[in-house]
Amino acid sequence: MFKIKTNANAQKNLKLKKVKSKFSLGASLAVVASTLFASSLVQADPHSNYVAPIDVPTAPVNSCKWYQPVCHAAYDVSYAAYLVEKAQVNATNYANRYNTQYPIVLVHGVSGFDKIIGVVEYFQNIPAALRNGNAVVYTPNVTAWDTAQMRGEQLRDYIENTVLPETGASKVHLVGHSLGSPTSRYVAGVQPELVSSVTSINGINYGSGFADWGVQNIIGGPLEGIGEDLINLTGNVIDALAGNPEYANDALESIKFMSTEGALAFSAEFPDGEPTSYCGDGANLVNGIHYYSWGSTGTLTNVADVSDPLMALFDSLGYYNGEASDGLVAKCSQHWGENIRDDYWMNHLDATNMLFALHNLLETNPKTLYKNHADRFRGMGL
Repeated sequence: MFKIKTNANAQKNLKLKKVKSKFSLGASLAVVASTLFASSLVQADPHSNYVAPIDVPTAPVNSCKWYQPVCHAAYDVSYAAYLVEKAQVNATNYANRYNTQYPIVLVHGVSGFDKIIGVVEYFQNIPAALRNGNAVVYTPNVTAWDTAQMRGEQLRDYIENTVLPETGASKVHLVGHSLGSPTSRYVAGVQPELVSSVTSINGINYGSGFADWGVQNIIGGPLEGIGEDLINLTGNVIDALAGNPEYANDALESIKFMSTEGALAFSAEFPDGEPTSYCGDGANLVNGIHYYSWGSTGTLTNVADVSDPLMALFDSLGYYNGEASDGLVAKCSQHWGENIRDDYWMNHLDATNMLFALHNLLETNPKTLYKNHADRFRGMGL
């Protein structure tokens, strides 16, 4: 009986050692994982002109007795120095109010460009507004009409070979309008170490009702050939005027990609940040990347804007199933990640301050939305 008891105790001790050994191994793996994660954060380098926010100095406390004039005089000198330092800190922080750690890359949408003949901007006056707060901003030109995958490869090449070498940063903030949203999401999906955040602005995340109309009424019909040639020609002219005549546009593939079917297929492959329900929010942080979105509805927003009737026409033709749109994209289709707001009174082009900054004067200035977003990232230490 004694021997049996001894064997049972020995077996119990052996099991306990095994459990402890497994626990120790698990703990070691957890430490290694956390160390690798921490090191990945450390390795994320800001751009060379980054100026971190400075804490406002604390005001000195007057602890002098009423009968100590020398002490009061010293306090007055100290308080005057505090006011000077506070003014200097506030001035520095204000001058760098949009100076995010990582460069901001504004990604244009379908039929878009960075700047045509050096004058007309896709993101009209927005880069200048951000640079006024010392932001580092890039506006690449990718193919006007193509899929997010093809445009995304161009964007990835631009980030790796232009933005990062020029700035010394290790990653970027991607802010994509329209088709620029899935284009940015593609880069975040295939090379996440390059991306700090992805922001969708009036993004084609669940497809475009107008693209659905095009698939149903143009592709496969008698107008397909003419439509394809006309759109490709338009894209080629835009790309040439933007300085990239070598780009080859693919109108039909672009339209099919922007359809509901095409967008859903893409999202199945690149789901990071996808809302948990249609018109809902998605995760803000996935795989180390922050996801945000904002959007708008409305078509006729400024009587002086010649593009407004075109937006109204697209809205009337598009398959939106009664849902409000910005002319090209339904309200809820614009959601991705954490949605900041989806009911600005702007049409699809107003969202980038086009054309020529003729936006809705009764609504928030589009530039303000981009400035607020840069300020948001700066406050997050990004």
